[in-house]
Amino acid sequence: MLDFFSPAGVLGLVALGMGGYYSCRRYIEGCRVKVVVADAKTSLIVRQTTDTGTVTLRDILYAECPSLTDPRQALMVPTPYLATGLLQTIYATMRVRLYDRNSDVTYERNMFVMKDGATVSLDWYPSIEGKGPIALLLSGVGGSSQEHHIRAMAKSLVTRFKGGGGFRVVVVNHRGTARTPITSPRPYDSGFTDDLRTVVGHVRAANADSKLIGIGFSMGANVLTKYIGEEGASCTLACAVAVCCPFDIRVSSSAINQSNLLNNYVFQPAVMRTLLRAIKRAEHLTTDPSWDLDMTRISRAKRLWELEEELLVKTSGYRDLDEYYERSGSVSYVDNISIPFLAINSLDDRITPPQGIPLAKFTANPSIALALVPHGGHLGFLTGFPPRIWFIRPIEQFVEAIIR
Repeated sequence: MLDFFSPAGVLGLVALGMGGYYSCRRYIEGCRVKVVVADAKTSLIVRQTTDTGTVTLRDILYAECPSLTDPRQALMVPTPYLATGLLQTIYATMRVRLYDRNSDVTYERNMFVMKDGATVSLDWYPSIEGKGPIALLLSGVGGSSQEHHIRAMAKSLVTRFKGGGGFRVVVVNHRGTARTPITSPRPYDSGFTDDLRTVVGHVRAANADSKLIGIGFSMGANVLTKYIGEEGASCTLACAVAVCCPFDIRVSSSAINQSNLLNNYVFQPAVMRTLLRAIKRAEHLTTDPSWDLDMTRISRAKRLWELEEELLVKTSGYRDLDEYYERSGSVSYVDNISIPFLAINSLDDRITPPQGIPLAKFTANPSIALALVPHGGHLGFLTGFPPRIWFIRPIEQFVEAIIR
């Protein structure tokens, strides 16, 4: 038996401690955030200054977003018991309805009717009326203003920017979500930007003196990114952030429809319950006969791709599932983004895997930047104890630097 007070025992304890220290240090170093952005010569000029002349997107990231670029702060170290992307994703999904002091918001709602008769609900926090900048938030598929990360983001923005008019947040709920009345048989999909375009125009017209920013999550990030690319130089948003954007819908769909623990027991059941519930709520509406929908197949669908093929492909007018994936993905629109844009993705995200990220485009387009986190999962990014959402801080730093 080893005597811990003997010279050999003491040396053994020292060696064990040093080994643990260096292992921990290596792990922390492996949690460092990597930023991909155009070089200093080509980066987008965000504003002019009287002393240095210009401030570029790259300048803002390296001077005003320490959580992304400062060697001492640019780390996303997971909560110890959530050290993998799988655990991060499962935990984030399980606490999606959590209400705590960081997310206890009460919305003020107004309804907006689209040209085709569909209804979209807008949930405002802290109120509809007010001055100052406005953040438009978009959730992922089956999500809404009630998700924990949406509420936490909303409260944090309003709390951080209370002075100078303060921030207002408006969550754009997709058709049929957040208990919004279903008044059109046309559902939303991964690339459907018409509703967002209409809402942005409406909010802009009612708040002519306010700066607008966009923040999208998962599928909402894809819709936001695609919209910004479609608008190009005409986009009226001051900046945008996309968290866990799939970019290439084909890659993301392939990952989502794989048979594994996460998809079979967590993600697919949660999303399918929400979507099928919305479809059932729309039974009173008459669908377009030209869609030729097989309602039996839709009601019995077990995987997301089945709903996409039978419902979204037909109602959106695509030829087949391949065309839907190709035309719905934002990857083809990234080149045309002309406003300051930040994407935050995780390398261990099993829902929107890194294979779908168009890395080369982030150095080619001077208006966009990408922050890659080694261990964040899908919409997890949970650090500390108790777990807190890491991506809120870099979003706030980025937004504050852009709109000041």
